[in-house]
Amino acid sequence: MQFRTTRIKLVAVVVGALAAASLGLSGTPASAAEVHCANFTTLQRGGTIDGGSLYIHRPSTTPESGNYNCVVARGDHNWAVRALQETLNTCYKQGLQEDSDFGPATEQAVRNVQTAINRTWNAGLSVDGRFGPQTSSWFSFKQFKADGTATDGCW
Repeated sequence: MQFRTTRIKLVAVVVGALAAASLGLSGTPASAAEVHCANFTTLQRGGTIDGGSLYIHRPSTTPESGNYNCVVARGDHNWAVRALQETLNTCYKQGLQEDSDFGPATEQAVRNVQTAINRTWNAGLSVDGRFGPQTSSWFSFKQFKADGTATDGCW
């Protein structure tokens, strides 16, 4: 009888611990929710073309926020994805359809570039197909003229 009571108590403790962990009630705080980029910030670059400044579109949390501590990943469909696809095509020759939809082709393109950056710069990026703050910090971005016209340049 003692063995059965001990076994029942052990099962209760294990089930309780699993339930608490799945609800975020354990002693370890639950990780913060991941923030996805929803738009892009336009940044002026030092060069000039036709007498005007050059700009890039860098994925950010909201339009012109300058907050790049966000992720662009599979399932996203927004302006941040479009800016990323434009950069992947112009600067990294990935041949994507620029449809603002982060699907399997965009994910593979990001993996391709992460691999190339690691090979060239020994950056230590995770090759996961997700465009987050670390990957963003190593990217070159497509340049635009002041009037919004695209160029073939990258910065």
